[in-house]
Amino acid sequence: EDNAGYRRVMRDTLEFDPQIINRYVNFLNNPDEKTAVEQFGKSDKYFGVCAMAATLPGTPMFGHGQFEGLTEKYGMEYRRAYYNESADQGFVSHHERVIVPVLKQRRVFAGSDNFLLFDFASDKGEVDENVYAYTNGLGAERGLFIFHNHKATARGRIGRSVAFARKTGQGDEKELVTQTLAQGLALQGGANRFVLFRDQFTGLEYLHPSDELIEEGMHFELGPYECHVFTGIREITDPDGRYAALAASLQGAGVPDIEEALRMAYLQPLHSAYRALVNAHTFEAL
Repeated sequence: EDNAGYRRVMRDTLEFDPQIINRYVNFLNNPDEKTAVEQFGKSDKYFGVCAMAATLPGTPMFGHGQFEGLTEKYGMEYRRAYYNESADQGFVSHHERVIVPVLKQRRVFAGSDNFLLFDFASDKGEVDENVYAYTNGLGAERGLFIFHNHKATARGRIGRSVAFARKTGQGDEKELVTQTLAQGLALQGGANRFVLFRDQFTGLEYLHPSDELIEEGMHFELGPYECHVFTGIREITDPDGRYAALAASLQGAGVPDIEEALRMAYLQPLHSAYRALVNAHTFEAL
């Protein structure tokens, strides 16, 4: 958990040449190191680090037996396993629920052209080095990753990226620039505009006013080793106020399906009238 050191490496690389991170190979273990399950366990910390390896630019590499939760360290010269181990089916199933969907969105995170690393500004006004936050994208698709690699609780906001090198168009000359979260997510903003996105870890969808994200960034309260991978990010126009009413009622909470939640909100007057009529008190009176 030398998070400050690792983030420093990322910042230094971006300030020198962001294209270098395309050549990184990101892994949790190899034949010369302890197995991933021995280093990171089988709970939230492991899956947060695993999701990070799966969403950083470059190439993700998974060790032999990593998905299965095997504890034997395999050497390149091994011709057979020495331990009589079986796959941890619960561990495999959790990979299939939270990591495999992220890998299927790999195209959104693989490159460095749209990669932005963010500082997590705590509510105390300090940069929390234990939080990794970045956006990336391909074409019109965008993704947002955030992971708290520490056993405490973190509260804060992401709004502006760290500096990265960009060519000026005059030979090899470069300049250091930053971008906002709104730019990283390719948001246009404007009146009656909302952002929808899905968390691959929880399966929940979220709804936020575009202008709020543009002006204030995004606030998070993260528990120990909490991780989120947001994909399917898109902006919609709200011509009749339905999304605004839903966003006000949700107050930042997620729901399994935004469109279904809208339908339920639309039918709420009917549901209320039905409950007023069909209940034990009415039946007793009849």
